[in-house]
Amino acid sequence: MSKTAFFAYTATPGALGETIERALNQARTLNGFAQIFSWKALDIAGHFISLEIEKQLEEASYLVADITFLNFNVTYEIGFAIGKGKRIFLVRNRSFQEMPPSIREVGIFDTLGYSEYANAEELRQLFSSFSADVPIELSATLNKKAPVYVLEAKHKTDWMSRVISRVKKARYIFRNFDPNESPRLSAYDAINHVGQSYGVLVPLISTAQDGSIVHNLRGAFIAGLAAGMGKARCILQQGDGPVPVDLRDVAETAQRVEDVNEIVAEFASRVAEAFQEDHVPLHTPKATFLQTMDLGSSSAENEMRTLGKYYLITDAFLKSIRGEAHLVVGRKGSGKSAVFLQLRDRERSRNPSQNIVLDLKPEGYKLVKFKEMMLRFMREGTLQHTITAFWNYVLLLEICYKVLEKDEKRHLNDHDLFDSYKKLEDLYHVRMYFSEGDFSERIGALIEKIQAKFHEKYDGEHDVELDSAQVTELLYQHDVKRLEVELTKYMKYKGALWLLFDNVDKGWPTTGLEHADLMIIRGLIDACRKIEREFSRQDVAVSTVVFLRNDVFELLVQETSDRGKEGNVMLDWTDQDLLRELVRLRIVANGMNDFLSIEAVWPMICVSHYKGEDSLQYLIDRSLMRPRFLLNLINQCKASAVNHRHAKIDESDIEKGLKTFSVDILADVEYEINDVSPGSGEVLYAFIDSPSIMDSKCVVELLERFGISSSNIAGVIDLLLWYGFLGVQVDTEEVRYIYDFSYSTRMLTGFLKAKPSAAYVVNPAFYQALTITRKP
Repeated sequence: MSKTAFFAYTATPGALGETIERALNQARTLNGFAQIFSWKALDIAGHFISLEIEKQLEEASYLVADITFLNFNVTYEIGFAIGKGKRIFLVRNRSFQEMPPSIREVGIFDTLGYSEYANAEELRQLFSSFSADVPIELSATLNKKAPVYVLEAKHKTDWMSRVISRVKKARYIFRNFDPNESPRLSAYDAINHVGQSYGVLVPLISTAQDGSIVHNLRGAFIAGLAAGMGKARCILQQGDGPVPVDLRDVAETAQRVEDVNEIVAEFASRVAEAFQEDHVPLHTPKATFLQTMDLGSSSAENEMRTLGKYYLITDAFLKSIRGEAHLVVGRKGSGKSAVFLQLRDRERSRNPSQNIVLDLKPEGYKLVKFKEMMLRFMREGTLQHTITAFWNYVLLLEICYKVLEKDEKRHLNDHDLFDSYKKLEDLYHVRMYFSEGDFSERIGALIEKIQAKFHEKYDGEHDVELDSAQVTELLYQHDVKRLEVELTKYMKYKGALWLLFDNVDKGWPTTGLEHADLMIIRGLIDACRKIEREFSRQDVAVSTVVFLRNDVFELLVQETSDRGKEGNVMLDWTDQDLLRELVRLRIVANGMNDFLSIEAVWPMICVSHYKGEDSLQYLIDRSLMRPRFLLNLINQCKASAVNHRHAKIDESDIEKGLKTFSVDILADVEYEINDVSPGSGEVLYAFIDSPSIMDSKCVVELLERFGISSSNIAGVIDLLLWYGFLGVQVDTEEVRYIYDFSYSTRMLTGFLKAKPSAAYVVNPAFYQALTITRKP
């Protein structure tokens, strides 16, 4: 059978298209292709390729796509072809300078792999190596517990928050890609998540919004995958951009935030219909254990219904569930959200009808809006008092909301609850208070009303100093004292009360954390303590836990006089055997004997050694001792093995997986550093092509060449040590990183003072991304 191919590329610049068409003409003549064609052969003038192109892609043996200049249309076609089970080949013309956004920034294309060419002849030669065999493996297992996959935007605007809120209202558990958690989208993850889904929701954001190009390219890829796999999909665009004209027959436009409600409701109905259909599994050859094995998601939010099967119970979790910890502190990817979800689910399941468990995740950008409004006018003392009062009010309202929701039917048949319930209901449902939507929408509406009232009363005034009565008048729409009294009375009929706060430090602006941001966190902690004190006076037990990144916690401690007051547990990992156990639990959860050791199960999925080293240890050494990073790395290696039809991960798969992972972790750590020290994350790129081991003089010279002032160099080196980018080594001893010092900067600093001859070592996780190959 003659092989056919379709070539997708962007219409501009013209010189690129001329090279491609010349190569196509040569290939037809020299290689004997029955058909090899591009969109030009269809005479559609470069418009988005809808039904006609999708038909051609279905008939073609494989797709070749040029990604020299990233393009919405081509990206959609790549996703569509993968979804249809077609072999794809990506090419890039290296003679053109890369334009933003870069392939590295988007993250999809380098995880798929691509070949480079400079002219028509080189491109034609590449054609001869292409084969329609071995397409990318598609997942055939549908996820009934979390049937929807959502692409989230970097900034949690009112529009984006409404989209998420309406999915929650539809009562669908969903999985998501959140660029605040993972800066780059892995093609493997996208394919896996879309394959599991009954429905896929792709919001496309306005071109005027920061990060829109990267987000919408990811949206094009996911939308193409969904179309190719035949999933119920909703392409939801904000305003009139950015969907090309020919796709608007399948895209929904929300001009106003309110328009989102109806569009998502219609999508929810189509997902429900998909549940009712008889789904025929995607055709795949006989699967190996590696292909069917699911290690779960590296993001706890995407595995909330399955995490319990393989959750590794740690001392930090046990302290939290005993109520000994008010703060759970850990680095990004250390498992804070996993503790949050397990704590929530266990307490809810212990006494479902009685226990009240609030899992609250405020949107950071809304808190920033509140802070900025208050900060412009108030003195600091008044600001701290106002923020604490605000949080106390929010907590009381959310407890009341949860109680009323939980006992909406029960109070009708329980005379002990009835009168108290009615009093609470009357107190809560005051005129003009927005009580719909999810927590994010409710807190957003409350902040907007406070802003409006503040401007009405104090517009133009600066350094406002409010007394308690004025704060009460500004913030409260309810009779808070009566509400608190009735709540404490009502809770005597209930069981445990848990208040869990996650993501409070998520979504801060990229300009870094400021003093006022920390005041918001401090105010929340103080309000939680106040709730505990007030309720305990009526013998109502309340447990509150706030989950924080430890770099944020460090800054908070520096600004807190009574720094030892709050009970906290640290989630940072120092024991490599615990990471091995985490991997073991996830492997044996795939139908294996629970008592099998990691030494028994790891060789079933991976070669035992890589270049003479224990392969799992090799991967752990490049994970920065974070569970999320380790799982991401193993999944990248697994993706390579599955795509190449290997029965287990071999050395070549480890090399390919590590190459992709290195770029991912570089972006992750850059973003983390920028969160607390604006602009400092870019310093990582100062180490491109540097030696892997350097003395202090060499590091200082390297940073100075990069433009770091001499006065800031010591602080930058401390950051690089803190995040595990740099380690220290004395002579031929083992390299030691921050996690080898129990994450104590004092211990690490003391070690460097005691060992002034210690050399700095770049963590091997970053070697491939920064092309670090030279020894000193």
